[in-house]
Amino acid sequence: MSLPTPSGVFPLAFPVVFPLGRRTWPLVRPGEFASPITRMLLSSEGQTTTLLESLAGESLQLRCLAQLRVPTRQTGEGVAVLLGVEEDAGVLVRHTATTRQGGEPLSVNHVVARLDLAPAIEHCLTSTSVPLGRALTEAGTGHRRTLLETGRRPWGQGGDERAACFKTYLVWHGDEPLVLINELFHPSYVPAA
Repeated sequence: MSLPTPSGVFPLAFPVVFPLGRRTWPLVRPGEFASPITRMLLSSEGQTTTLLESLAGESLQLRCLAQLRVPTRQTGEGVAVLLGVEEDAGVLVRHTATTRQGGEPLSVNHVVARLDLAPAIEHCLTSTSVPLGRALTEAGTGHRRTLLETGRRPWGQGGDERAACFKTYLVWHGDEPLVLINELFHPSYVPAA
């Protein structure tokens, strides 16, 4: 299932099913990529936006492309287990792009988030203008990331099927899983070789 592209937004595909465990593309360990930039972005468990801003040499913007609430069972196999919720639990699914000032995306993000865990930080999870890591830090909430997988798959945006690198990670709130994120990096900026 895909959602329609909002008016005035560059065309991107919005699947509801999280890209986890689909082995139609190769998983690749971060150290196996040729580019040191790629290795740094994929192996980092810190805020990716900060690293992308350093790479781009400018402040980046968050563009919220789609955001909806669905039962976890609609997000794909394994998501409920990773987030520690029941299949019928409601979760937030969102698609965002981290863009340059001119609007070109450096990455696209597919996010599935629990909204039941910490109601006081729901605004961080649903913000349409502040990147998630930055929003959580500004809210003073402690969080850590666990890298789950990295690899290559088609960029798939605007008919561009070049290989792009991705990483999937889990963001924790204390000892509880909070957010599952898959970040796909534009191959013109982050080499997938």
